[in-house]
Amino acid sequence: MKIKHFVFASLLALVTSVPLKDDGSGINVESEKLPEGLTWEQWHMQHEHQLDDYDPETFFTLHDVGKKGYLDRNDILSLYGLNRDEIVGAGDGMGKHDNSEVVDEEHADRVVKFIMRLLDVDDDTKIAKKEYLDYAKSGKSFPDLGVGVGHHADFEKEYEIHHWNKYHKDSDPEVKNVHKEDIEHELLHHEHEIEHEEKIQRGASRSTVVTDDELESRIDRKNIPSKYKNGF
Repeated sequence: MKIKHFVFASLLALVTSVPLKDDGSGINVESEKLPEGLTWEQWHMQHEHQLDDYDPETFFTLHDVGKKGYLDRNDILSLYGLNRDEIVGAGDGMGKHDNSEVVDEEHADRVVKFIMRLLDVDDDTKIAKKEYLDYAKSGKSFPDLGVGVGHHADFEKEYEIHHWNKYHKDSDPEVKNVHKEDIEHELLHHEHEIEHEEKIQRGASRSTVVTDDELESRIDRKNIPSKYKNGF
């Protein structure tokens, strides 16, 4: 296979060195950093699937969308959180709202090509289950490509997964105990809503730059549920 002689570090540098655009559209840059002591796979499985212990079979099954028996382009993009048009805030329902929300298609293409060159032994544009299991048995895992932990869902669903389900779903469904994460998410939600309403009104011009301060100043606090107003 082609992988035998290419230098991993050089290609990884090529994948992650995506030039920023100058047309005002922006590329998402608010991504999390890999914690020390973890592989990217371990980080992803802990954060996105709440699994500290797993085996290669489990990893493959979770990410083989449709149970096809192989991973394709869409599966890889989903794994790395790049199968969506935009990333809001940090992608996990938290973070600051900005204009860096576009998922860069060229970067996504590079990620797919890189992963295929690592694991697609027969070059058929699919990573068969055996190809992945052989790769994993050799002590290797999916690498960190600088795009964060790999959120599978949109920012609303990610908030539910990582905060609502943990702190509110069963013990506090009425959100009587408001955390800073709840307030941060609510502000992010409102800012995102305002921006999209303005895009519709202005003809969806991406060249229009609206700062976080401007967005926050336009939030009508009467529309924010009282449970989120602690400290305001």
